[in-house]
Amino acid sequence: MILRNFDTRNRCFMKGFTGCKTRSVFSISLLASALAFNAFVFQSQAVIINLTHNNSFAQINVDSQAGMFNWTVDGQQQLNQQWFWYRVANNLEEFSIDTISPPSITTPDARTLYTRYNNGAYGVEVDYVLTGFSPGSGHSQISESITITNATASPLAFHFFQYSDFEMAGTAGGDNVALGKNNQGLWNEALQTEGNIVLSEIVSQSSTVPGANHAEANFYPNTLTALNDGAVTTLNDNGGPVGPGDVTWAFEWDFTLDPGSSFGISKLKDIQIPEPSALALISLGLGALALRRRGQRVG
Repeated sequence: MILRNFDTRNRCFMKGFTGCKTRSVFSISLLASALAFNAFVFQSQAVIINLTHNNSFAQINVDSQAGMFNWTVDGQQQLNQQWFWYRVANNLEEFSIDTISPPSITTPDARTLYTRYNNGAYGVEVDYVLTGFSPGSGHSQISESITITNATASPLAFHFFQYSDFEMAGTAGGDNVALGKNNQGLWNEALQTEGNIVLSEIVSQSSTVPGANHAEANFYPNTLTALNDGAVTTLNDNGGPVGPGDVTWAFEWDFTLDPGSSFGISKLKDIQIPEPSALALISLGLGALALRRRGQRVG
């Protein structure tokens, strides 16, 4: 469903700000009415979208850098901010995608969001599907499909960034993160842990979109500051592991769009609170990812 909230336009993504999160109780009470709609298209500013499915609840502020600022699984908040930046042609700085245009929003059901930004020359569409599992399972997924289009008659150099700041268990510290590459040497995976909570994100690989060109694992707020500093940013290709601490991570895709063409990115986020025995196996997986990263640097 769509909820107007003009107080949160520029504050939701600030560290330590909980105003957006406390409104979720009010938002959940409105979800029943949203189920009566098969589809809803809306254009506005400062709009927060609520998604719900089984044991999971997510919120996206589609008109500010707050972006997706809430992913609650079995009552526990896991996310501070995940959003997208871009740079085109000869621009000398990055901008968040909400600056392209006011959002055009479609919510076909309670778990799905299609949001589009288009200024006539180029556009970005981000589609979300939230998948919750049975209550108490500690398991949730969000799939995202991103489409970037060029409506001009000339090739368009485009740089697209995803920035992620997960605060697992609702806390800003104690997290570890490592990023990995595919067999083409391009970035395509993130693994973040805190205690027994495990988050993974996998970027789908295809012949046209083989992976991200650059990535960065860092401590808050270094990467976010770079994206907003008014200068050209290229992620530093530090895949980690980074932590423990208040960690963040980001991916960067660099490509040229032909006239009238599009570029697509698909990815899946998965979060689990496993049994202790499973946690030991996941810890081994994080270590293996770190060793693989070191081996790639040596090679």
